[in-house]
Amino acid sequence: MARILLLFPKVFSHQGTKTLANQPASSRAPRSQEGSFITAGSVLEGKLAFAGPTMLSAHLKGDISTDSLLVVEAGAVIEGNVSGTVIIVHGEIKGSVSASETIEAWPGCRLEGRAYAPSMRVEEGANILADLLIAPQQPADWFSPVEDPASTPAIAAPHAPVARPTPPFVNTMFSPPEKSVSGS
Repeated sequence: MARILLLFPKVFSHQGTKTLANQPASSRAPRSQEGSFITAGSVLEGKLAFAGPTMLSAHLKGDISTDSLLVVEAGAVIEGNVSGTVIIVHGEIKGSVSASETIEAWPGCRLEGRAYAPSMRVEEGANILADLLIAPQQPADWFSPVEDPASTPAIAAPHAPVARPTPPFVNTMFSPPEKSVSGS
């Protein structure tokens, strides 16, 4: 009933009760560990930090962190670094993903970039185009940009050794035994 009172304070308010909608924001108790939900159709950009379980169905561009569960719903697109305790992906993430416990990639999802977790679950049908690191400890430089080898110019060696032709290979293991010439 408390959640209904928050959604419809005028309809369900009882005489003698204070509704949260009528209180100034500073007197309200902080809502910790209730979680956050960003709906589909929303477009956000910037550095976002969430407390408690978080469900994302929007298009987000920037770094995202949570101290708990993060669920990226189908249709959601995240462009940037993502970190959390448990990260469950049904949508799309382009960037570095880091989970302190586990990452789950479900059918139809898409991960591009890098992914680190001590444990990872990848279901059939998940699209993973990422460098995966499954290890107990996260490297210190995990969120630093990765150089694309295609974008860096190739450096020619000044004195490349000349390749010598290799001698022909002779397989002696399966050659027929030589006939011995004996006089007896």
